[in-house]
Amino acid sequence: MSPSKCATAKMIPISISLRGRRVTSAIYLREPDLSVFALMPFTIVGHPTGGSSVVFWVRSSCTTRALFMGVCVQGSAKSRRSATGLTRCNKGTIDPGSGGLGRVVLMFVDNVNDIFDKIHHICVVGSGPVGLVTALELASLGQAVTLLESGLLGPDANIQALSEAFLVDPQRNRDMALAVQRSFGGTSNLWGAGCVPLDPVDFARRPITADAAWPLSYEEFAAHLKTACQYANCGTSFEEPVTGIGTADDRFSAHTLIRYAQPPSFGKAYRSTIAKSPLITACLGASVTGLCFAEGGGLAGVEVRSAGGGSGVLRARIFVLACGGVETTRLLLAAQAESPARFGGEGGPLGRYYMGHLSGDIADIRLNHAGLDKGFDFFRAPDGAYGRRRLTASGAFQTKENLTNISFWPKLPAMSDPSHRDPILSLAYLALSFPPLGRALMSESLRRINVGEGTDRLAHMLNVLRGIPAITRFLPAFVHRRMLSKRRLPGLHMCNGARRYPLHYHAEHLPNANSRVYLSKDRDALGLRKVALDLRFSSADAQAVVRTHQHLGDWLKGTGLGELIWHDTPAQTEAKVLEFAGDGVHQIGTARMAASAREGVVDRNCRVFGCDNLFLAGSAVFPTSGQANPTLSAIALAVRLARQIAVEAATHTA
Repeated sequence: MSPSKCATAKMIPISISLRGRRVTSAIYLREPDLSVFALMPFTIVGHPTGGSSVVFWVRSSCTTRALFMGVCVQGSAKSRRSATGLTRCNKGTIDPGSGGLGRVVLMFVDNVNDIFDKIHHICVVGSGPVGLVTALELASLGQAVTLLESGLLGPDANIQALSEAFLVDPQRNRDMALAVQRSFGGTSNLWGAGCVPLDPVDFARRPITADAAWPLSYEEFAAHLKTACQYANCGTSFEEPVTGIGTADDRFSAHTLIRYAQPPSFGKAYRSTIAKSPLITACLGASVTGLCFAEGGGLAGVEVRSAGGGSGVLRARIFVLACGGVETTRLLLAAQAESPARFGGEGGPLGRYYMGHLSGDIADIRLNHAGLDKGFDFFRAPDGAYGRRRLTASGAFQTKENLTNISFWPKLPAMSDPSHRDPILSLAYLALSFPPLGRALMSESLRRINVGEGTDRLAHMLNVLRGIPAITRFLPAFVHRRMLSKRRLPGLHMCNGARRYPLHYHAEHLPNANSRVYLSKDRDALGLRKVALDLRFSSADAQAVVRTHQHLGDWLKGTGLGELIWHDTPAQTEAKVLEFAGDGVHQIGTARMAASAREGVVDRNCRVFGCDNLFLAGSAVFPTSGQANPTLSAIALAVRLARQIAVEAATHTA
């Protein structure tokens, strides 16, 4: 910043506390065009006075950075400013050193040349679980990574608004404010932390999924699953038989598990690791708004803008888009709009085959075996992580009967309905229905699902008053396991004397070319066209759900383990499945992997067809959805991708 420019800059007084030492000063804040934020550790080495202002000289432990002047910290109780600007000092060199007066994680870089006037090695866009793991795995293999995140360390309403989309059918697609989060850690700040891998049957060619086929084998995927589990800290085993339950009929089983990440937020889990890494430069507040292609077809750079208006083109040798299924697709669609032949053309696969999962309950399950009843509760596995059992059909039986992949588990009655008369469920409802408390207990998306529409709070209060002794017995242990333990209980399940529960299903969504993400005419605050989300479910989806329930009922009866009690007649049930059908959280298939550009957007190594240095990471590349929540499998593919990129990185030039 030139002296003349400094003279017109706004002076902002701030108060900074570093390890008990308070310094009050005024530093320059450029008008709101701060382009990017960077996660960089620093040490105070002095505070020379210049003119009417005080500046701090900061030395960075990032050896590629020059010396900076200025300090930026997150606001404290005495200073509500979240950050202040930095000015680059064009003299001096890096003195990495150690020690000093303090460290912070977040600082603005108030000089766009700092990221735009160089060629980066590998640029990863998105800091959700997939983006973070991609960056971390690349760094572990000696690769330098620049990580771009649109959001900040916490939610910001203006930045979050960049994800707004037009919902063709709001009943089918969750509001994007509840489905994604633009902040460090991404959607892991919202999810329930459930980790389930794709199954071998998902990688097989099946008539029911038509021409959707994975161009890699299950074994190639599973080779990276253990590492993915280590990043998620969710345990590595996904089978645990119920003691005393054995049957020769293997059409279904109750020994497959869902595991749970700890902590749920990858941002919290890896913030310190990212900040300390000498190979990762993480830039927050850096929204990618466009792709800049070279004449030869490769990606030369990405357009980066901040909410304040700063902009530039970040150039790199290799790019990985890991910004969520919808946002990744949106960037590709915007590039296709400029050159319609890209990515298979306007009638090609990009944006099509938009999938999620079907879920709901159309029947109750009554269990005849006490051990099986208890076996569906949350439990700590030998590896220390929590797990919960699910009922699933074997891959061989699915193939034989041409079924989709579905998992089932007993659930509690809807806590929002006070007719259950359960004091613990009513207490949980009252806690969650008070938004400040509810958001402290779970993500807003899950809170709204559990609270549902408005209901009779008085009836819930009466349930609580009648059940105070039961609550007194239950609450201390639950609070300890859920709120205080290092490995926290992921949810609530309670056995009942009747052993009867609503049976929840989580079902594969079949690929459908008419289920789409496409660009709308509206634009966001940064000028990028918004998307329209047209998530569709078909009668084939519903029929598969009903038929699998029928087979499960036969299996329960034949083995003597229980029975299925339908909520409606068969004719009504299919309609009920379609009524329940909706997602938008699991954003799958819109840039799918395939053997050719005619069938998909990326190849078996997640490389975009026709663009050798552009890769996609995340569930957008899945050709089929399976029954599993997609995050863990997307992380496994991200590990595989990082290892592939590390092998070939030296062959890429800018």
